[in-house]
Amino acid sequence: MNLLYSILVTCALAAPTGVGPGESPMKIDELLPGPAGFVVLHNTSADPIHLGGWSARACTGSGSTELAMLPAGSFVPGHGDYLIIAGGFAGTAEANLVVDSVAGNGLTLLDQSRQRVDSLGFAPHSPCRENREARLCDHLSLGRDARSTDTDDNLSDFTCQAPRPDITPTE
Repeated sequence: MNLLYSILVTCALAAPTGVGPGESPMKIDELLPGPAGFVVLHNTSADPIHLGGWSARACTGSGSTELAMLPAGSFVPGHGDYLIIAGGFAGTAEANLVVDSVAGNGLTLLDQSRQRVDSLGFAPHSPCRENREARLCDHLSLGRDARSTDTDDNLSDFTCQAPRPDITPTE
């Protein structure tokens, strides 16, 4: 019985802690759209999360296209970030992945089994939108609070803010 219990506990600890929006420890934490934009994915847990095979999808119109397939071996340390930048990004932060542009009217993060983990939409009809859409502001990024709060309502979860100092694009 003790062996079976140990196996079950080990499997439970190895399994992802969330299965849907608002439940996963991986969050779209900050986003600045455009050809010089960026996306910050944040791990809210203390455990590392392997992102190999995960997909970031840009929403356009009523569908989505792949912005980035996260390569095998990609991971985010506990309470760490994974930075995706656009080719025109001129900031000083070291990127984990470079894409042509952070385009579209939102972003959806899918895990390796193509399950939706988190989404951010900033247009009324964006398929990435969770409940109400976030509102964009000129020259500011959309970001969550310091705790990466996720209520599955983009208007409540994301506010306009100056990009983090270590990510701020230079002009």
